[in-house]
Amino acid sequence: MSAIYVNDPANGESVSLSELGRRYGISPACLSRRYHRGDRGQKLIGQVSREELARAKAAEYRESLVRQHRIVEFNTAALSLPLSHIAQASKMVGGAL
Repeated sequence: MSAIYVNDPANGESVSLSELGRRYGISPACLSRRYHRGDRGQKLIGQVSREELARAKAAEYRESLVRQHRIVEFNTAALSLPLSHIAQASKMVGGAL
């Protein structure tokens, strides 16, 4: 596997991801993930705020829960609706419900 070369954001020098990682204290695996995600320049070597990441994950989780609850509500409403129409129809024809 050949090395990936990028420009060091501090001085513009072309270096491998491994060398960039040594310079900024970031693992080459992390830099590789960021590089393949499309991050370049400062974004490639920027530090991630753990608090910001946790807030984003929590918001994503809350949105997922809201979505799941809506699906359950819609499915329940869709299932109960035909049954009420059947009960009303049987009352109209003289059923004992």
